[in-house]
Amino acid sequence: MVNVTERAKDRLKELLTAKSDDPSVGFRLEQTRPGEFGVLPGRGRANDQVIEHQGAVVLLVGQEIAQTLEDTTIDYDESGPDSRLVMLKRN
Repeated sequence: MVNVTERAKDRLKELLTAKSDDPSVGFRLEQTRPGEFGVLPGRGRANDQVIEHQGAVVLLVGQEIAQTLEDTTIDYDESGPDSRLVMLKRN
C-alpha cells in the first residue's frame, strides 16, 4: 500500500482545485519511465488505490504501480529551490 502524508495530500488538493472543480477527478500516479513517476488528472478505475483528502479524491494508484511501490510514502518536499513530491521507501 502506498502511504501519502498530510502535507502531500494538502498540496495535491491545492493543485487539483486549481485545475478542476470536480471532486471525483484526482491525480493518477503513472510511471513515466523506469524509476520515474508523474501525476496526471484522471478518474478512478477498478482496483485503484484511492487516496482522499477533505472529501475529494487526490491520488489514484493503479494496482500494478501499488505493488511496485508497496511500503512507499509520498511526501511533499519544500526544502529545495524546486518544491516537489518525493517517494520514500521503507526498508
